[in-house]
This record gives sequence, structure tokens and C-alpha cells, in this order.
Amino acid sequence: MLTVISALHFAWSSMDECLGRAREGLGLDGVELSWHASFSRPHCTAGDLDDLRAVRSAHGLRLSAHIWENPAQLGPEATGEALRRWLEHAAATGVETLVMHGGSWYDRNEGLDRTREALEGILPDLAATGVVLCVENHYPYEYRGMGELFSEPWEFQRILGEDFPGIAFCLDTGHAHMARNGTLLIRELRAFLRYVHIADNHGAHDDHCPYRQGTVPWDEILPALREIGFDGTFCIEFPVREDIAPLRACLDDLRRRFA
Repeated sequence: MLTVISALHFAWSSMDECLGRAREGLGLDGVELSWHASFSRPHCTAGDLDDLRAVRSAHGLRLSAHIWENPAQLGPEATGEALRRWLEHAAATGVETLVMHGGSWYDRNEGLDRTREALEGILPDLAATGVVLCVENHYPYEYRGMGELFSEPWEFQRILGEDFPGIAFCLDTGHAHMARNGTLLIRELRAFLRYVHIADNHGAHDDHCPYRQGTVPWDEILPALREIGFDGTFCIEFPVREDIAPLRACLDDLRRRFA
């Protein structure tokens, strides 16, 4: 088990401070960076990536990155170009895992087919680099008419399996609570589950409440993860600023159940 934190959810002003606070201040194994093509805050800047190359070895942390792309809308060619650029950055900075939402499309089945086609094209690049691409469950498809793909197990079954090596599943507990299907996702996709976003909410919206300050059924979710023998990465995805008590409670809970 690894415990990391999303760089979007705690304060830092440089890569050295980011990694140092994660390890020395919070006692974590790594950081999930946020990479967007704008290279602007709150995501990493180009300067941050340059600095990361210089300081990452000093901290010895495990690195992942959340990337913000929409394969269904981009299509195969543009998706391939975008993901290959992120893979180049991953190779240069030591990032081992990329996490990505599945995107959105006005027709659900067509969007899934478009995503499948787009991801097929980058499978050789994933194999060459050894980087794992985790697709994350998002909001229910009907939520606010947004047409977000990949909230249900059957959607993931279009892009997971022997035909898609290098593609894995990231469970977001907050998004799953909105869809009321956390334990179902865990059990149905257990063979592909590599990464878990720890986020809480009250069931209607993506509130990102501190741990156990929403209504996510943690005493169902965590035993279900234990039951399948989960031994991957837990990523803290709730605010960790002045009050770190929820972080401590979360880490205590995870280490008691999984260490």
C-alpha cells in the first residue's frame, strides 16, 4: 500500500516544498501532480516540471499525475498526441502512473466507442514506457446533463482487459458515492483496480469534504477493498491545510486496515 496526496489539495509554492511537505510534514509516500495543457496554476507549470527533474531524487517519493484530457472529444489522433506528450513528461520526471477522467460525449455508447478507439492507439507507447494509465470513474452520466462517461462497471469493461494492457482502473470514492455504486465498482473491476482517490461528499455533488465529514459509506468501501486484497495506491483528495486532523484520521484508518 502507498499513500499519496493530490497536489491540488494542499499548499505549496515550489516543487521542493511540495515534495518536502508531503514526506516530512505529512508522512506520505508520494504526490499526485496535476498536469494540464495550459501549464498554469493550479496545475503544474513548465517551470515546475523543470524543477521536478532536479529535486525528485532528493525526496525519494513515488510520483503520479492527473492529466486533464477528453479522448471522446479529441478523437484518436489528437488523443494520441496529447498522451504521448504526457508520457514524455512522465519519463523525464519519474512519474509512474497517469490518472485520467474518461471524458464526456452527448451519446453514451458512441462516446465509449470513441474512447476505446482513442486509447487503442497509445497502447504501444504505454508498453514502451511502462507507465500505467488509470481511467477514473466520474459523475453519473445524467448529472447536470454533463454526459460524463465511465461511472458504471459495464462502461469500463469496454476498455479494460487483455486487449488493453497498460490501462487500469482508478476508483474515486466521492464520484462513486454520487452514483451509489462504490462496492459494485470494487467487486466488478477488482482485477484492474490499481489506484483509489479518497474523497468524501454528501451524495449529491462532488464536495471534496474532509475524510468522514460527508456521507461516503467508508465502513462498506474500505472492507470491500480489504476483501479483494487491494494493495495499490491511496491518494488523498480532500483539503489538507490548517486542519490536518482528518488526514491523520484517514491515514490511521488506512494503515490499520491495510498496512
